[in-house]
Amino acid sequence: MNARLRIDRLLVTRGSSVLFDENFHEGVNIIHGSNGGGKSTIADFIFFGLGGDLRDWKPSASRAEKTILEITTPAGKMTLRRDRSEKSGRPMDIFFGSMTDALQSGEDSWQTQPYKRAEQGYSFSQILFRAMGLPEAISDGSSNITMHQILRLLYVDQLTPVQRIFRVESFDTWQTRQAVGDLLSGVGGYDLFEKQLKLREVSKRYDDANAQYKSLVAVASGYGEQVLTEHIELAMEKSKKERKTLLGVIESLMATTASEAQLPEVERNRKDAARSYNTARKTVRNLEEQIETLSYEISDADQFVDHLRQSLRDFEAASETFLALGHLDFELCPSCFSPVTEKPKGNCQLCNTPRSKEDDDSRTLAVKLDLQMQLRESLSLQAARKSEFTEKKSALRVAKRSLQKASATMEFVRSGPSSGREAEIAELSRKIGFIDSELEGLQKRLEIAAKIKAASTAKDDLNNQLTRLKKEIESIERSQGVRKTKAYSLISKEAKKLLDLDMAEHSDFGEIDHVSFNFAGDWIAINGEKNRAGSASGMVVLKNSFAAAMLSASLVDKGFNLPRWMLFDNVEDKGMVEERSWNFQRQLVSLSSKAKTPHQIIFTTSKIAPELDGSNFVVGRKYTRAQRSLN
Repeated sequence: MNARLRIDRLLVTRGSSVLFDENFHEGVNIIHGSNGGGKSTIADFIFFGLGGDLRDWKPSASRAEKTILEITTPAGKMTLRRDRSEKSGRPMDIFFGSMTDALQSGEDSWQTQPYKRAEQGYSFSQILFRAMGLPEAISDGSSNITMHQILRLLYVDQLTPVQRIFRVESFDTWQTRQAVGDLLSGVGGYDLFEKQLKLREVSKRYDDANAQYKSLVAVASGYGEQVLTEHIELAMEKSKKERKTLLGVIESLMATTASEAQLPEVERNRKDAARSYNTARKTVRNLEEQIETLSYEISDADQFVDHLRQSLRDFEAASETFLALGHLDFELCPSCFSPVTEKPKGNCQLCNTPRSKEDDDSRTLAVKLDLQMQLRESLSLQAARKSEFTEKKSALRVAKRSLQKASATMEFVRSGPSSGREAEIAELSRKIGFIDSELEGLQKRLEIAAKIKAASTAKDDLNNQLTRLKKEIESIERSQGVRKTKAYSLISKEAKKLLDLDMAEHSDFGEIDHVSFNFAGDWIAINGEKNRAGSASGMVVLKNSFAAAMLSASLVDKGFNLPRWMLFDNVEDKGMVEERSWNFQRQLVSLSSKAKTPHQIIFTTSKIAPELDGSNFVVGRKYTRAQRSLN
């Protein structure tokens, strides 16, 4: 299935007032009028409505409040709504259906999606990519490729220097440009994309595991070799034996009861010991209850995750079945078995709702995205629960050790010291207290040793995954070399073909042997010369021809991920004579008429070719300074 995008309708509003409302169509769409009539404003609204990040608005556009776009994708019709703002990273409201239905529906029928990829849920770019048939991709710089980045190549605007391929941006990297160019050219496929996503995830996990391992080793380094588990266990066994011996000596000394003068102090010690014991016991009981509750929650969540995964599998199977069988007509109602009355053709045979493939596809996408979103959120929450479970189990071991110590102390004070032997018993008790502290330290050291061992195992496992993934990615990239050569060669060929049709009396390109380009470097060259055209208008022709060549290549090669859509703003920019502009307009119309693949071209012009003026290609009226595009 080819990646695909078509603008069906653009609505710009301020409150209840309609500033702009026009329908677009398949093929060539021309927005024309005199300079200053607001043509570029409409192009900017299309760019912004599709997800472009736009902050510097033209004065006339600043009156608008909302941009609403109806689009058609392989997944059906969708309506996109964004609030115009000078702030960057604006969210998008999405309605899975036509604009007519969207405007008649309540706010709860819209889904608000953020600009940036969220930890839970999806960004609007991810949803639009899936709807259009584009794979999600990341650049080598680990930056997410968004709708904004895609539109930088699909929107040829006026403000970007004519030597550049991509729409100009303050913060830009060559890795991002290369990733976008290769993605739309079909060089980066789903296999590489999935491996890259996995590599990024595993790399982050490896860095975290490595940092944790180094931190634990740094803590343990103060203990020298005594951090090894076997050494710690031997030391604990030795301390326990010594403690047991001391307890035996104390018991032999506790033969007599305390004197009258000692009773208040003994009673105070008993109360302190009982208070410490109760606190320790309460801590252990609370931790045990929390662990038990978490255990139930984890078990229930595992079942829910399994249910969601099965639901997704069932959903995919149902979609495949529907694709194979189409709509089912029922003779009997599946609820009451009464005969189903005949409904108009195209309507549901049960509820009589009008049916359309585009509406069905958009609803299918909405349900699938909802299931996937629930699964992602559930997995994230489950990971947090399991992490908390591990932490509380560790805390419980320490708490039980404290309870054991408090219990022993309470047993000592309950019996009371023997008169005349207080000093000796106090000294023995001090030694036992020291041993208890030593055992507590050994227990903590044992916990560190266990964590070091677990971190080391996790680090080694992640390192093995990284090595395997890198080899798999290198293999895929080698195999993509053939695709890259084919795609780039086709773009160059189509660009040369368009440039050869440029008007000879105005062209300053000379003899064209080949057209080369570089997405990462953001340049186009003729015969290896980046500035072969001597005039600014010539560079405009070169830039527009390259963009048209990418579109043309995507119409003949199904391997391209470019969504068969391109937006040109003011094709006669930089003082181009009207005959040269007319010639390029005719080339676009010719390219479109010969294409067998559905597509859409939108361009603005202040010098429309005579035969195109008043044709079906024109969208809306002629815009002038007196009658601008926005009412």
